Amino acid sequence: MAREASRRTSCSNNLKQIGIALHLYHDTNNCFPAGSHSSIASGFIAILPHLEQSTVYDQYDFRRYYTDPINTAVINRRIPMYLCPSMDTRRPVHYVSANEVGGPSSYLLNEGTRSYMAVADGIAPLVWPEFGYQNAYVTFGSITDGTSNTFAAGETTYSMPDYLWAASTPGVGGTVRWGTARWGVGYPAISMGTTGRPFNLRRVAGNGGYQSMHPQGANFLLVDGSVRFLGSINAQTYLALGSRNGQEVTSGF
Repeated sequence: MAREASRRTSCSNNLKQIGIALHLYHDTNNCFPAGSHSSIASGFIAILPHLEQSTVYDQYDFRRYYTDPINTAVINRRIPMYLCPSMDTRRPVHYVSANEVGGPSSYLLNEGTRSYMAVADGIAPLVWPEFGYQNAYVTFGSITDGTSNTFAAGETTYSMPDYLWAASTPGVGGTVRWGTARWGVGYPAISMGTTGRPFNLRRVAGNGGYQSMHPQGANFLLVDGSVRFLGSINAQTYLALGSRNGQEVTSGF
C-alpha cells in the first residue's frame, strides 16, 4: 500500500508538470497546443521544451511526417514524465517487428467528449466541440465551462487484454496487443483521450478512454493546473468534464 501511494503521488506530480508545461505553452503561443499537427506530431511533443526536454524537441522535424526516420528516432524514446510508475506496458513499446512507432505513454490529452469508435459497442459518438484535436486555437477564453471544470489530460493503461494485433502483423499476428498509447503520435486513442468512452473500462484497447492501474481510480489534470484523483463518478458529470463549452453543471465532482 505504501509503495502504491508513492507511485500514485509520482503520477500526480507528472500530471502537474504537464499542466505547468501546457500553461507555459499558452503563455508563449497564446493558445494551447493542437492535439495533432500536420506531421501527426502530438501535443506532448509541443510541450517538451517546457518539461526540460528541449534537446529532444529540437531533434524533431515538424516538416517531416512522424514516421520519417529522423522523427521516429525522437518519439521512440521513453520520457519519464509521460510514464506512470504503476503502469505495466506488458510488451515492447514501440514494437519493432510490427512496425509500430512511438514510445509508451500513461497519459492522454483531452480531445473532448466525442467517441471515435464504432457505435456497435453501445457508446454513441457525441458532437461537443473538442478540446484540442487538430485545433491550435483553443485558449483559456474559449473554455467557457471553466478551467476547474474541464479536463486537460488523464491516465491510460496497457491493461486491455482483448485487443489483438491484425492477423497479417509479422511475428505477432492474432496475439494480444495490450494497449496503444504513445506520447509522440498525434492520433485519437494514441495520445488523446475522450470522456465519450466509459471510465476505467479495461477490457477494450484502443478506445481512447481514461483508466489507470491505481486501485479505485485514476489521476486527471484539469485545465486550471490542478490534479484530481477520481474513483466512482456520475457518468454525465464525467462526460461533461470532457467538454470545454457544453454549459453543463459539474460542481461537486
